[in-house]
Amino acid sequence: MTLVSTLEGNRKLDGKSHSRAVALGFGGAGNDLLTHLMDADLSDVHCIAVDTDRYHLQIAKAHSKLSIPPEADNWTSSEFGRKFGQYASRELRSVLNDVDIVFLLAGMGGGTGGAVAPFVAETARKAGALTVGLVTNPFHFELMRFRTAIDSIRQMLSACDTVILIDNHLLESSSMTLPFRLAIDSPGQTCCSVVESIIHTFAHSALSNADLGEFRTMLRRGAFAKVGVGHSYSHLGAEEATLKALRNTMALGELGDANGIFVNIAGSSRVRHTHLASTLDLLSRKINPSAQLLYGHRVDARMQGLTRVTLLATGISFPYSWGGYRTVPLEIYELEPDSPAEEKLDLELELHQIESYLD
Repeated sequence: MTLVSTLEGNRKLDGKSHSRAVALGFGGAGNDLLTHLMDADLSDVHCIAVDTDRYHLQIAKAHSKLSIPPEADNWTSSEFGRKFGQYASRELRSVLNDVDIVFLLAGMGGGTGGAVAPFVAETARKAGALTVGLVTNPFHFELMRFRTAIDSIRQMLSACDTVILIDNHLLESSSMTLPFRLAIDSPGQTCCSVVESIIHTFAHSALSNADLGEFRTMLRRGAFAKVGVGHSYSHLGAEEATLKALRNTMALGELGDANGIFVNIAGSSRVRHTHLASTLDLLSRKINPSAQLLYGHRVDARMQGLTRVTLLATGISFPYSWGGYRTVPLEIYELEPDSPAEEKLDLELELHQIESYLD
């Protein structure tokens, strides 16, 4: 294992809280997301790229880079995480020492992200860090990768406090007319918005209706989460951006079972208290009434009239059950009233026979 650059650049989020944030990108998709974070110049988070592909690692943007040895190509998926830990135990301890929050960026369905990210997440969690996974799923036409991705997300759910799915298919209507290269950058921009919102809340206690402990508790029990980001230049920017964020989030499933909602509203000074009140009223009518609602507002003069709403819904039911994407064998039992007991019948029916039987 070779550490391409030093890890001494970890920076503290806040001089008073002494909390630090680290973002690790795994594999091609994870390091693409990490490059977006670097381009956004988020000064409060230290970015580390991890990959087996040395060429991709070379072009990735990061403060530090961790190269997985070539022999990793011979590792099986079941032993990948354990062997990676053996090779990188010293580096991992250095990265995770006294870290407050760890973001794990990875694409599900491939090799590096799905195998290494859960292991590092579990290690970070045992070290006391708050672990937040930001993962992307393959496109639906990638059937084999999509099935592998579901298993990888399950592993992430077991290892992380919160796993946020950034859906590759969720592009704002405005991005539909953009060139393909700009359109596929949407997950990266969403990732930046989520990380920036969480980091700013930790660094500046930027919650308007709760303390930082409640926000930390929400993320600790976040489990599977959905994210939506909306933008608007309108004079009613907060409301319009919230509707866009809701539409993007709702495309991933209903919000009715969410146990926590975090909304971050960032914009120029033109965003007034009345805009915030109407936005939160709109949001409260769309979500589970028993869900905890936390919100923060940040004034950023650089946005120049743009309002951005980042909506994070935690505690969502994972939409893929064990039988949701695999073939479940049909079992038929003898249930006649005069039968001595329920007995499974040894029948092997083809699909057309089952359909005719049901008709």
